[in-house]
Amino acid sequence: MMFAMALRGALAWFWASTAVAAFAQNPRPQEPEPPFPYLQEQVAYSNPRAQDIKLAGTLTEPKEGGSFPAVLLITGPGPQDRDETMAGHKPFLVLADYLTRRGVAVLRVDDRGVGKSTGKFETATTQDFASDAEAGVRYLLTRNELNPKHIGLIGHGEGAIIAPMVAVEMPQVSFVVLLAGTAVPGDQVLIAQTERAEKAAGLSAEKIKADKRIGTALYKAVREGKRTVDIRDEDQPFAEGWEKQLALMRSPWTRFFLFYDPGPTLEKMKCPVLALDGDKDMQLDPEQNIAAMKAAFARSGNPDVTIQLLPGLNYMFQKADTGLSWEYATISETISPNVLQIIGDWIAKHTS
Repeated sequence: MMFAMALRGALAWFWASTAVAAFAQNPRPQEPEPPFPYLQEQVAYSNPRAQDIKLAGTLTEPKEGGSFPAVLLITGPGPQDRDETMAGHKPFLVLADYLTRRGVAVLRVDDRGVGKSTGKFETATTQDFASDAEAGVRYLLTRNELNPKHIGLIGHGEGAIIAPMVAVEMPQVSFVVLLAGTAVPGDQVLIAQTERAEKAAGLSAEKIKADKRIGTALYKAVREGKRTVDIRDEDQPFAEGWEKQLALMRSPWTRFFLFYDPGPTLEKMKCPVLALDGDKDMQLDPEQNIAAMKAAFARSGNPDVTIQLLPGLNYMFQKADTGLSWEYATISETISPNVLQIIGDWIAKHTS
């Protein structure tokens, strides 16, 4: 089911089986190789709001000067390492390298329970990951070489849900970049995702309509705590596999994701915001979320918001043909150079 792609890295099976072969045929030319023209430091810090959580990451910063602006990178859904490794790509490594070469310090961190970070990933919710991100901001504020007035966040996917949560709680956050972010509740994201991907895959109109009704019924059952899904008789031929998902959707993370509405949090943001998505993003419906995002920021009265829908790019901000997940590993490009420049120029403008 396409909706499962957004649930905690359900694509891991695909990436694990295809990434090695795809990499052999499609090198990753953007991945930086040492020696680097900047400093790298392995760091670790605790999350005081969570017991036994120690987060580990890499801090990169320019070799010369001081009072650098800094950003914390926040990963997308599923257990992610500090490079946000997926489909044979390391987008956060590429992004950190690019920004550090432009004079911005970058902290990228293993998710709790991943790599060198401690804790249990499986029992955490988006709110828990937000507390981990807050700990990252507090760590950056302890570094004397960094400018405490220019500490920002860059969130991708779920990270773009987390970043506004952190920015609202921490006025020390001076700017936020949202990559493939959502602005509607998770159940609406998944319904639109399924419909968009099934259309792209050329499935029948009958199946697309049935899956939309079944998905809506499934999420309603989760919301109401039911153990069965009420599926219409005419949709039964398409229902195989859906009811099995109900048991999988009772985890704390899933329940939070399905029914959390990012819109009210976006309305509370007062710092500058850059929001980007690609029009071939099949992990969500970019038009649905960009429209909702624009409406939320209009209500907020925030005067410094830039929202862009970029043509030809997928969820990972690669130049893509279909935007479907199977294509990620086959593309040599990790992140569009145009996207890197947009982010870098925008941060430079807001930290000069």
